[in-house]
Amino acid sequence: MGSALAAQPPSPRARIEARLLSSVPPDSDTWRMNPWLRMLAAFGVAIGAALFLKVLPPLIVLVFFIGGIAAVNLRLKRKVKGERAEFRSEAIGLKLERQDPFGLTGYPFALFSRCAGPSVEDVRWGTWRGHEVKRFDLACSTRSGERARYACAIAPTPPASVPLVVEAAVWGTLLGDPPFEAVEVGAADGERRYSVRCADPGFARALVGPEMLRWLGGLDEPWGFEIHGSLALVYGPPSSGVEEPLERLHAFVSLAGAALTPVGTEAVPPRPDATSDGGEGLGARSEPS
Repeated sequence: MGSALAAQPPSPRARIEARLLSSVPPDSDTWRMNPWLRMLAAFGVAIGAALFLKVLPPLIVLVFFIGGIAAVNLRLKRKVKGERAEFRSEAIGLKLERQDPFGLTGYPFALFSRCAGPSVEDVRWGTWRGHEVKRFDLACSTRSGERARYACAIAPTPPASVPLVVEAAVWGTLLGDPPFEAVEVGAADGERRYSVRCADPGFARALVGPEMLRWLGGLDEPWGFEIHGSLALVYGPPSSGVEEPLERLHAFVSLAGAALTPVGTEAVPPRPDATSDGGEGLGARSEPS
């Protein structure tokens, strides 16, 4: 059984995860470039170097040779990255925007106010499993000044009366604590600690119930979740697939929706004075004989 979901000093595990999250390379969400393109580019540069060698000193040719390989490799890598990203987005029915056309960092989520110099790239948006989603990469500076990159997604959720944050302890180490009071909601299975912050303890305990705790305890990586109004946000480490943050967000929204559904709205019980055979019940007006 894990520890309680409340504000606590960062554990050694959280500090290790913080270092790993802040050291992820920016292109970790891309596939490697085709090696045949690298070979072709190197071959072309070699031919050019041989021609220059006839008229220029060898040292200058060597500098041009190395610089040319680096430039061609970078150009081809960016091109392949863009093609792969567009293909993966189209495969799941989402559109891809290199820059942020929605002004996502202006959304009223606590995560964006905790990030220093946030920037958004590779925004994938559209309908996914019946939800209007926005999947994007967020780059920002951590408390230690390191530049890091995270995978995020936003989707609708049943309206919440107050903002709420549920996140692994590592996020407090990286970005500082959210601007809400810590709430004690119980314990989650697993070794990773999660914290819950909300201005309404009763609302937080209703949402983060036993089902949510079990699900959080089963997550393999440190994730964070936030609800503000009718929108939900998920953030976590960059993944090898576009859909992983969407999967996490879908599960969180489903659990939150079940917890926020008002009790007693499933069915209206029959009137106690009604009869099953359509006859007169208690209080029915009698006809004169």
